[in-house]
Amino acid sequence: MLRTHLADIENKQFRNELQTLRKLAHQNIVQLLGYCYEAEKNKTPLIMPDGSKAFCYEMHTALCLEYLHNGSLQNLLSADESCEVKLDWHMRFKIIKGICEGLKYMHKERIYHFDLKPDNILLDKDMVPKIADFGLSRIFGQDMIRITHGPYGTLGYQPPEYIHGGELSEKFDIFSLGAIMIKIVSGAMGYPDCSDMSSHEFIDQVLEKWRNKLQETCISSDSLLEAYCRQVVTCTQIALNCLNEDNQKRPDIVKITESLNEIDTGVGKVINIICKGRY
Repeated sequence: MLRTHLADIENKQFRNELQTLRKLAHQNIVQLLGYCYEAEKNKTPLIMPDGSKAFCYEMHTALCLEYLHNGSLQNLLSADESCEVKLDWHMRFKIIKGICEGLKYMHKERIYHFDLKPDNILLDKDMVPKIADFGLSRIFGQDMIRITHGPYGTLGYQPPEYIHGGELSEKFDIFSLGAIMIKIVSGAMGYPDCSDMSSHEFIDQVLEKWRNKLQETCISSDSLLEAYCRQVVTCTQIALNCLNEDNQKRPDIVKITESLNEIDTGVGKVINIICKGRY
């Protein structure tokens, strides 16, 4: 009697995701609570050409993850105008910063996601972003560049070196991050629409939209308005840099988080000055 396992792609991705999530513990990465991995033998054997019997096993797998009240970033970004009110600039910047902090932690651990997109960013009840879906993630050694023919990433978030040459490198996730950030800051405009105009034109268009929105939200201080506008410009510029066709010219995640922390601190200082002037 011959017994065989059916080890399909989904089971490989499940094991990969399980092993990865066990290694990761960060506030911006979805938390693993438990899992199920069970093999059920098919009761009806297969009759082989030589007359022998082969029993197949059907795999049942499940991951138990923390419950995240606000669903995916994709759903929120594509929601109607009544729901989009929750995603003001302050909230969008918080989401961008959280995604980058999670990615920084992963890359420090030499873990690369390879399928970053708004569908794989989940948000808890406090709108804290959590990176999820690690089925395609990989752990790299010092030699980062690999050539693969496997299905990595999602159309619209894959870098050109992968699309044209099957190249996986440490800057794969950075390109995907740039596409996500463009979608967060510009909404429907998004990537690849930004490639149809110069960087200056695109940044000016995004800035004009957010300056108008910020002026409508009771920001009476010109200095605070300008501080938020600097955040908009910086985030948009970082996103465009991440989308550079030359992967060597894309910024690394450490420098990205440093820039975000700097402009976040800048807004905080302006708010403190305003508060001191009131009392």
